[in-house]
Amino acid sequence: MFKKLFVLLFLIISIPFSVQAHTTLLSSTPAEGENVAEALEEVQLVFGTKIEEGSTMTIEGESESFEFANIAIAEDTMVGDFKETLPNGSYRILWNIIGEDGHPIEGEVAFGVSIEAEEEVETSPVETEVAEELANPVVESAEGESGGNLMVTVLLILAAVLVIYGIYKLLLKKE
Repeated sequence: MFKKLFVLLFLIISIPFSVQAHTTLLSSTPAEGENVAEALEEVQLVFGTKIEEGSTMTIEGESESFEFANIAIAEDTMVGDFKETLPNGSYRILWNIIGEDGHPIEGEVAFGVSIEAEEEVETSPVETEVAEELANPVVESAEGESGGNLMVTVLLILAAVLVIYGIYKLLLKKE
């Protein structure tokens, strides 16, 4: 009797863990930490499952934000076309999606832009130094959404195992 109760309790507790899996970002163009040397025409994000309409993304620079001219969503992919060319610097793609399971999820992808000027003009040493700093932006890496979700899942599973073990020990003492 107690073994059946233990198995039933284990199944009841373990089912929500398999259901709680959320959509994660599988890939992006530009990639996390990438330093782009050509003018970007679009940004593409690919997720682990179908995403719903209402999902959005924006670009944040060091001092201003940039909007997309158009954002298209198709199955597991979101593509944004630029209104204007991004100047050299560090940027973050901030995305908010609604996964197929209905849960809103957000994240970011950091990248840099360093496009060399086509014409070389005589510059002063100060201008050269500023140009080099702009050409080699420091891109700060952000922790991926999947890393945070994984830690929460592991902690919840560990807590469930401890609770089940405690109930099992209590049931053994009663016999």
